[in-house]
Amino acid sequence: MEIKHKIGVAASRTLISAFVFLVFSLVKIFFGYFSGLPILVADGVHNFADFLMFIAAYVGLRLSLLGPTKNFRYGLYKAENLSAFVMSLFIIYAVYEIFIESIKFTIPKYPVIGITVQCFSIVVDFALAVWMGNMKLKQVSLINAETLHNYEDSILSFIVLIGIVMLNFGLKYPYYVVLVVTILIILYQVIVILKDSTLALLDATDKRLEKIVDESIKEIKEINGYHDLRVRKAGPYYFIELHLELPPNVSVRKADKITDELEKKIKEKEPLVVLFNPHVEPSEIKKLTRIIIPVNANNEVSNFAQAPTIVLSDIESEKISTFDNPIVKVERRKLPALVNFIKEHNASIVITNRIETPMLLALFGAGVEVYLSDDKDYKIALQKLKEGQLKPVELEENF
Repeated sequence: MEIKHKIGVAASRTLISAFVFLVFSLVKIFFGYFSGLPILVADGVHNFADFLMFIAAYVGLRLSLLGPTKNFRYGLYKAENLSAFVMSLFIIYAVYEIFIESIKFTIPKYPVIGITVQCFSIVVDFALAVWMGNMKLKQVSLINAETLHNYEDSILSFIVLIGIVMLNFGLKYPYYVVLVVTILIILYQVIVILKDSTLALLDATDKRLEKIVDESIKEIKEINGYHDLRVRKAGPYYFIELHLELPPNVSVRKADKITDELEKKIKEKEPLVVLFNPHVEPSEIKKLTRIIIPVNANNEVSNFAQAPTIVLSDIESEKISTFDNPIVKVERRKLPALVNFIKEHNASIVITNRIETPMLLALFGAGVEVYLSDDKDYKIALQKLKEGQLKPVELEENF
């Protein structure tokens, strides 16, 4: 899968970024003490936190690529969410640390050293942000957090640079305004990442994917409904479980074909679905609202080859209508005439006392359920159907 390749590349870039932060951390701490700039020392400590954080991010990304194992049947994808969560806490702490240190005004001994280091840091931090952002993996919260943090570092490096300049010239309050506004923007962004990671760790549902599942189900006419839909996210991937309601006469092979079609439609809209686990069950009669019954002159349940009359019953409204049998007077193409009649009246169930295989296949192909009954009164057959006493006709697997 293409996304796995991209995550592998992102993991390598994360490791490179980690060691870049380590180098900057040592440089800033050394020159901060040497030039009398505690704000630069604080930024160096912040970069060391970045180093530890990106090492954790690297481990998280690598674990997310392992997939299911013997002990972790759903894979280790949540390692990415956990790393993003921890990383967000690191960012909050680092921002707090920078804020506390930046409000202290101390005249530096050698401001030129600090300015040079911070200018170089701004360029490198911004370049790392662009480099990570080019991965174009918006679904992966950890990579989003890394990209954001690199941009944040470039901004913070700029703030530290401003701080060094303003400390040197004694411009206290303008510096405070810039500092507070920037800190608030960064905190808002990191809280969004923290929220997303927390929801994923707690298996919160995904409304966007629920809508995709609902739309995909409605595109398949053989599916009468669904319930108990469960959607959860692990790392960049999604897991879907649900109960599908199919006509009782659908064979195992047909049900498998329907679920495969649904899975294909969902993955076309969201390719990061790695587990689709449907449970198939027969739909309830109340959802199949219109029933057709061929009857004879005595209102007894008959069959389409002999019955002169067709009874149409609407379960919800309990309305009963009668029609002439559309195939009695037809010499040729009887099955298409019957199927068209059923479709015109939006019927979903047929009750008959006998049915031949060709007609059964035609009805099944139209998504119609077929029940057998030898009751003398069609109303008794209707009542038995509502009470679940009639069994649907099932197609043998060899057809």
